[in-house]
Amino acid sequence: MLLLFCTGNAMAVEQDLRITSTTHVSVFPQSGKGDQEDAFAFTELKPDLALTFDESWQAIIAPRFRFGLTDPEYNLLSLDDVYAEYVADRFEVRVGYQTHFWGTAESANIVDILNQKDFVVDFFDPKENKLGEPAVRLRLALGENRFDIYHFSYFTPASLPDKVNRFNFFDGRLDFSDNPLYTNGAERLRQQVALRWDRTLGSADVGLSYFNGYEKFPVINVRPGAVEADTLYYEMQQFSADLQMTVGSWLVKGEALFQDTSLGGTFMADSVTLDGQVVRRNLVPKNHTAFVGGFEYTFFGVIGQSDVGLIGEYLYDSEQRLDAVAFRPFQNDAFGGLRWARNNAGDGELLIGGIIDVKNQTQVWRVEYSERYFDRLKLSAKYDHIDAEPGDPLAIFDNDNRLAIELSYTY
Repeated sequence: MLLLFCTGNAMAVEQDLRITSTTHVSVFPQSGKGDQEDAFAFTELKPDLALTFDESWQAIIAPRFRFGLTDPEYNLLSLDDVYAEYVADRFEVRVGYQTHFWGTAESANIVDILNQKDFVVDFFDPKENKLGEPAVRLRLALGENRFDIYHFSYFTPASLPDKVNRFNFFDGRLDFSDNPLYTNGAERLRQQVALRWDRTLGSADVGLSYFNGYEKFPVINVRPGAVEADTLYYEMQQFSADLQMTVGSWLVKGEALFQDTSLGGTFMADSVTLDGQVVRRNLVPKNHTAFVGGFEYTFFGVIGQSDVGLIGEYLYDSEQRLDAVAFRPFQNDAFGGLRWARNNAGDGELLIGGIIDVKNQTQVWRVEYSERYFDRLKLSAKYDHIDAEPGDPLAIFDNDNRLAIELSYTY
């Protein structure tokens, strides 16, 4: 970055600066357990500075500052995108903190493995709260094919809810340990790599990906008599594919993966099970496959210039154990939703969707509306409703229905 600034002294530098400030308020109609809060609020500041030095060099400086108004747990500094990039005709090189996205599905993006996520603010939609990861990305364009090669030099643990947070995994009884466990002796310095190929085939966008590193969401374990819960990050390699294809008014989406956990070996520990028994077991999950796929059908011009989309998806995970030490709640679930796009000046959009467990009927619903006003002001509101059966992994959130409102201004 310093080299870019020094080089910029000898050439014209174009600057584009935007700053977005956001205020968020969440309210829980039902009272929490123990010391769990019934509301929280924070304000967030995100500057976004783009420096263009010539046709090939640019730098992006876009950190995120979050300040908790009700609890310091919500304080955060994340270098979401702070990188330098060189662009040529057939290749690009990007170095620095970066956020990336893989996937196509609406209900869950199971192949999206590159960035760590912040689960403190919104456990059910963490893709909106990714944390930047230090990385080098090389992108090659060969005809219609695009190849991405990633190297991650440093691992970021997940930001998990403490015991006053309504998304706490233990109904406000336990915090998480500040010292995560790792299956590799290098711990956070364990090097991670990823490869991806994608191209457009007719009306279909196809991608194949490979990742070798830590699973981003840790295994959670409670030892007998522990006052804190342990988190274990295990090594794995993931092979995945994603597809998005347009057929008239139909949009077909799909994601699939196979995760090989043999890299993590075994990590034996004493554990307290859901029914209070003490067992000794291997915390590294077994190999598993997962799939999410479905469609979105759009009715154009239904009400004036508005469009209405109907969404249907199915989520599957080969590990069907409710007591799985790795928290993967959507193992045999159906998702249905409706999207209303107003296509007005403010891009107003309403989304109503729900995930229902096919076996035990546990349900997670969300209603969300957003619209931009006066070109710079954006209002978002969403309501989450959870109705979980006893014994389901989501039962810990059964009284955590939530109304959230966000107001953002960009200048």
